[in-house]
Amino acid sequence: MTDLTVIFDIDGVIVDSEKLHFDVLQTLIPEQVQHYTPQQLIGLSLEETLSFIGIAASSQPDIISRVVDTYKALLTPDVLRPGVSDLIDKLQRQGVAFGFVSTAPRHICLANLALVKLDRPAQLIGGDDIARTKPFPDPYREMLIRLNADAKTTVVVEDTDLGISAAYQAGIAKIYAWPHALSDQQQYLHATAVIDTLDDIAELAQLN
Repeated sequence: MTDLTVIFDIDGVIVDSEKLHFDVLQTLIPEQVQHYTPQQLIGLSLEETLSFIGIAASSQPDIISRVVDTYKALLTPDVLRPGVSDLIDKLQRQGVAFGFVSTAPRHICLANLALVKLDRPAQLIGGDDIARTKPFPDPYREMLIRLNADAKTTVVVEDTDLGISAAYQAGIAKIYAWPHALSDQQQYLHATAVIDTLDDIAELAQLN
């Protein structure tokens, strides 16, 4: 056992799914999405995305339901980012506490996490599980409570400025930015470091 705790974002960290999310929107609501790029929508919750592109609140529940169903139908294991499965396996074998914090709806989070071999139900906070999601610190503060974790010995892995801001405001000591192909507009100002692979996280290098 160890005092170390790890909290992961999901979309963009566990799975390289940002392009898939955008493709789903292009399929379902092409006229509303045509003037936007995937980079403009990264890090937003689904509700925030729909509002940002001009979808009325009254129309959002039906669209969200269709987005979730379409996303789950198109999701395949090849979206898992390199090293994720091995790291999760190491954390489980070493008894390291970990959880997941996402702005995505819980059903999408669970579909993504089904691609990872978890030996117990995940500690998960989705975008519809909490009143204020990223960039507010609330989901990270709540996850620290759930995991009985100390922010000073917690490592966060994120891919967006919004997520990094949330973890930073929650007082988490080590926040690693793991960019992907659509991260070119992210600045990572409050990140401890920008990593190329999960092996670059010093706190996790000790795990066997």
